[in-house]
Amino acid sequence: MTSKLLPKRFPAYILTQSLGAFNDNFFKMLLQLYVLQVLVVKHAEQVMSEETFIFLATLIFTVPFVLFGTWSGYLADKYAKSEVMRVVKVMEIGIMLLGALALHWENVNMMFAVLFLMASQSTFFSPAKYGYIPEASRPQAVTAANGWVEMTTFLSIILGTAVTGFLLTYHDFSAVKVAYYCIGVAAAGSLSALFIAKVPAAGTAKRFPINPLAGIINDLVFLKKQKGLFLAALANSYFWLIGLIFQTNILIYGKNMLAGHPNGTILLSLLPAYIGVGIAVGSLLASRWSGKKVEIGLVPLGGLGMAFSGIALFFTTQAYALAAVVLFIAGMFGGLYIVPLYAYLQFFAKEDEKGRVMATTGILNGLFMVLGSLIYGLFAVNLAVPAHTIYLIMGSLTLLVLGYLCVARPEYLTRFIAWLLTHFLYRLRIHGIENVPFRGPALLIASHISPLDPLLIASCTQRFIHFLVAEELSPSPALRKLFNLMDVIPLDSRAGKKSAAGGLQHARRQLQNGHAVCILPEGIPARGSSPGKLRLDVAGVLTGLDCPVIPVLISNEREGRGGIVKGRKKGKSHSIGIVFGAPLAANAPAGAIEKAIRGLRETGQGREQGQ
Repeated sequence: MTSKLLPKRFPAYILTQSLGAFNDNFFKMLLQLYVLQVLVVKHAEQVMSEETFIFLATLIFTVPFVLFGTWSGYLADKYAKSEVMRVVKVMEIGIMLLGALALHWENVNMMFAVLFLMASQSTFFSPAKYGYIPEASRPQAVTAANGWVEMTTFLSIILGTAVTGFLLTYHDFSAVKVAYYCIGVAAAGSLSALFIAKVPAAGTAKRFPINPLAGIINDLVFLKKQKGLFLAALANSYFWLIGLIFQTNILIYGKNMLAGHPNGTILLSLLPAYIGVGIAVGSLLASRWSGKKVEIGLVPLGGLGMAFSGIALFFTTQAYALAAVVLFIAGMFGGLYIVPLYAYLQFFAKEDEKGRVMATTGILNGLFMVLGSLIYGLFAVNLAVPAHTIYLIMGSLTLLVLGYLCVARPEYLTRFIAWLLTHFLYRLRIHGIENVPFRGPALLIASHISPLDPLLIASCTQRFIHFLVAEELSPSPALRKLFNLMDVIPLDSRAGKKSAAGGLQHARRQLQNGHAVCILPEGIPARGSSPGKLRLDVAGVLTGLDCPVIPVLISNEREGRGGIVKGRKKGKSHSIGIVFGAPLAANAPAGAIEKAIRGLRETGQGREQGQ
């Protein structure tokens, strides 16, 4: 956490949000264990069934994320997010005091009310917490900061869930004594919030949405108009749906497995912690594997891992240790799934809309968690579906959801393939990536040595790039289909000037819309040759436009090797150098662009990707 790119006084921010995550899960687990292990036995005729209590507790905990999401987003955009976090943390102390009273009186309805207040407090904290990161961080550190947030959040969840069983047993199942710890943690969180570095208020000019329901509809319509953000928010919300079902179902799954075990309470409280440990590890891996960019290619990888872990839990009902390993793996892939989605939402939202985007995402999270509660209630309570079968159903559903995500937004699939390619087959050494602007139109002119060049260039930057290639694509049908998803347009010189002109006009329209375009105007040169002359006149693309022209050199770093598709030795990655040169003016002639690309060979000893 010593990186100069991370926000000022970042440890105070991490400590504050970690204590909040700890307390949420600590108190929620305390209520559930106390009711399941004490009240159900003590007042068997007066207390509802275990499945019904867990279902209602989960449902009540999710409703505020929907009801108050619009208000929380408004406050996060109206006032300084650092101040919002401080005020909300003070509220937590009062809520924990009420919780101690509810436990003292053994009043289940009051416990439900406290759960509702806890969730309301988290609802107002969340958009300020996530909106703070892009305002306080440099763009290159957004994913790294999110990695730290998700890792520490789920480490806190681990502690909050795992320590509950130990403390409840240590204090002879006196829930009130354990609740005193919750009050102390809330006070510590309020104190640490005072040290969070201040950020200026975004100062939205919008009016306060008095009617929260109307505000919810308006916010959802607002987000739906931004397809990329909306789909990322949906994918993010599905994580919370499946996470809720995984963690809710684990108590019944584990109780059936541990029936009669002398340390059943402690082992049961540890099961959710295994998921948390995995998410913490996966969050750090997501940060490391993303490098200094938002890498949504990790989302399909994480989704596949979660899906197959859910299916595996169907077969581990009699083996506690094996179930613990599978839960850890599920959590690890969950971290790989969720961190890039949060980073994507924060990075690509407009500056004065970040709070609203994160709050609307929170609303969707809440809706999906309510849906998850209803799904769990349908399966566990109404249909009496066994706990291990619920995991099988959710794992299979995750495969379908992942398929929809990749079809609706092919960028997830193409970046996943590019990530696999550049981490297992080819080792990229990148130099000058900072020359590619994060936003706004940009035209990249690149040398061209193989049909895989679009994938290699796309893997270097977090922006979606539209490609024009002055040649026929690879004869491989799979590669052709993949490049169609990437919006790679082949320009066949044999088809005449009309074909080339159409492609260049397409590039111009994308630039006018503020997108990045990469033109690879050379053919694949002969073995070991240098970049050739530009085959296309790109001057017409930039007429009347003011956008940087960035020369790009792709070089094969092994002497005497021309292409990069064949010839890789077994077990060894192939080294490819990609150099992004300093931006040229929009009116730069073709000769100047050629010269700039050739000059990049001297700086071709770039750094390895991710370093």
